[in-house]
Amino acid sequence: MSWKFEKRRHTSRVLDFSASGAFIVTDDVVAVGSSLKLIFAMVEGELKLDAVVRNATAGKGMGVEFVSIGAKQFALILKALKRLRAL
Repeated sequence: MSWKFEKRRHTSRVLDFSASGAFIVTDDVVAVGSSLKLIFAMVEGELKLDAVVRNATAGKGMGVEFVSIGAKQFALILKALKRLRAL
């Protein structure tokens, strides 16, 4: 997945993914309360979401909450979760 903060783009992996948020593994944590743009490349399709950093731990990563999720985005999230649970 990739995420954008201010004008910088980062590529990271996701440790945890749910219908309401994710934990992004990165050394480049940003301040709690910061807004991010997220892009997930998934089997189900590309998912673009706005998110807010809810917790951050230097050297580990940050937990983000998805905000302003539309119906199409939410349907993609649910399809991805169904696939991931089957693994």
